[in-house]
Amino acid sequence: MIQEHVSLKNKRNPTIPLMRIAKFIVTSLLAQFLVLNTFGQGDGATLFDDPLLVPAENQEAQLAYNQGVNQFNSGKYEAALANFTKSLSYQPTFAKALLNRGATYIQLGNVEKAIEDFSKAIEINDKLGVAYFNRARSYHTLNNLDSAYVDYTRAIDNRFEDYRAYYYRGVIEFLRRNYEAAIADFSLSIGFKEDFAYAWHDRGSAKRMLENYLGAIEDYQQAIRIDPKLAIAYSNLGSAKRRQGDNYGALDEYNIALKLDSTMTMVYNNRGCARFNVGDYEGAVSDFEKVIQLKDDYAMAYNNLGTALIKLKRYTQAIDMLSKAIELNPAYGEAYFNRGNAREMVRDVRGACLDWKEAIKYGFIQAKNYIIFCETE
Repeated sequence: MIQEHVSLKNKRNPTIPLMRIAKFIVTSLLAQFLVLNTFGQGDGATLFDDPLLVPAENQEAQLAYNQGVNQFNSGKYEAALANFTKSLSYQPTFAKALLNRGATYIQLGNVEKAIEDFSKAIEINDKLGVAYFNRARSYHTLNNLDSAYVDYTRAIDNRFEDYRAYYYRGVIEFLRRNYEAAIADFSLSIGFKEDFAYAWHDRGSAKRMLENYLGAIEDYQQAIRIDPKLAIAYSNLGSAKRRQGDNYGALDEYNIALKLDSTMTMVYNNRGCARFNVGDYEGAVSDFEKVIQLKDDYAMAYNNLGTALIKLKRYTQAIDMLSKAIELNPAYGEAYFNRGNAREMVRDVRGACLDWKEAIKYGFIQAKNYIIFCETE
């Protein structure tokens, strides 16, 4: 924690120490490390098969099914849907048609109907691992993580030994903060597909949450070796290095990330933090201003900008930025604390004391070290 000590004389308190903690550039862990790649979340559906899926007994059902497959592969999803439905009209228990009509519903954005079809396929054959996986992906899309988790596990238990099932289950374990379990699933996913950069990256994030920074760095680096254009991996590698005290190394990684994707708001924020840590306050101000340009309702960026401005002794501007942070988040204890520091520097002792009291009210207990100087105010 960086602290500076100067003094201000006034009539009532001959010497009030100015103890400004100019460090409180509080970057969200979620922004730094918890951004999983969510591989495939935006991908279109694909047709599915399984050794247990037998051809249709009815020749007309099989013919309509084959036409549906060809139309799906040509991007003619409405026509494919019609033919899969036609196939099922001839043979309602044709599991292949149900599975792939479900895939077509996903492509058309009707996830609920897809779940109905996958559930019907499971009623026909409850050993179809692929059906559980498809339904799990559908639940996952709807953010029904509990149902998705159950179905990923059922898919694996029914011999759907596919890297994606372990990966997505690992993502849910991560979101549940079960980091050891997430690492285990990401490792199994890697075992099935060693060049799966997303699993390496997300395993690194899980290791980071367990404060295994060296392990996280190794996994992020491996993700980058596999996919040198994976911008978020450079960002998170930079943040892991920063946690290890390697701010200059972090800056190198953030710079690469921004070359790959100049729209990554949190990378500018994190680079601003690293610049702050190495004493480049002008550079930090530039980065935090860029964050605000990209996301003007981001309270943390205003707090960070205000804190950097304090280091540059631009106190009036700092107060304006910190006031904006508080406007956006009225319970932002750090912002009250930092604004109190800035107000103290412009001789507004009463305003500083009021802000420190608000900081304490909203849980920023470090301000108690400062409020003692306000007791006679």
